[in-house]
Amino acid sequence: MTFPMQSLCGAHARTTGEPCRGAAMANGRCRMHGGRSTGRPIVTGEFTKAAKAQRAQLRGLIRDLKSLLG
Repeated sequence: MTFPMQSLCGAHARTTGEPCRGAAMANGRCRMHGGRSTGRPIVTGEFTKAAKAQRAQLRGLIRDLKSLLG
């Protein structure tokens, strides 16, 4: 029984100089050396901006409460 030959990544390691033995994807490289980039999450910036605004609002409320109490 013969199995179809699977192409390998072939990216060379800096330290050993040996080629990567990972299975290649359609672009010819393995998922570690040439996979699709996921990019930066869109939500991150919006969440950070909203979280900063919420913390600033809470700090203001705490400051007002402290001035009323003491």
